[in-house]
Amino acid sequence: MDVKTLSERTGIAVRQIRYVLDHELVPERTWFPDEHAVGRSRTFDDTTAVFVACAAFLLDAGYKRDAVRTLMSSIGKVRASGRNPLNLPVIANVVTGDGAAKVQFADGTYVRWIQGRSAGDWIHPGPPAEAVTDLTPRVIVELNVSEIRNLVRDSHNAS
Repeated sequence: MDVKTLSERTGIAVRQIRYVLDHELVPERTWFPDEHAVGRSRTFDDTTAVFVACAAFLLDAGYKRDAVRTLMSSIGKVRASGRNPLNLPVIANVVTGDGAAKVQFADGTYVRWIQGRSAGDWIHPGPPAEAVTDLTPRVIVELNVSEIRNLVRDSHNAS
């Protein structure tokens, strides 16, 4: 997917998407062109597109650049529990799935995923990532990642 397609599907301005990419507000994945792609539009996979859209929506909601970078980095550090031979982050499963999914940030430090009706543990993402069992957050910020995923995958759902 390229920047223009992501903009059309999500309603996020191309300028805002480029801002997210240029300021590296999402964990590096596949959007940087190699030396043979200079002059071509940046392209990325669906997981990266969801990361970028989440960051852009947080910016639109008034979050500062450094806060968005921290939150997006935190999302990528939470790994799926159970059988996960590729050690993929939860967001990879959310993007390829169809179920309801939200990610919550507590007190600017902790992260947890809610998939369907099941809420995961609060995770302190910084190395090493570890579950926190006795957290009572004072502030919770939530992203409806399944809605953002559905916007990103719009053409796939319309067929």
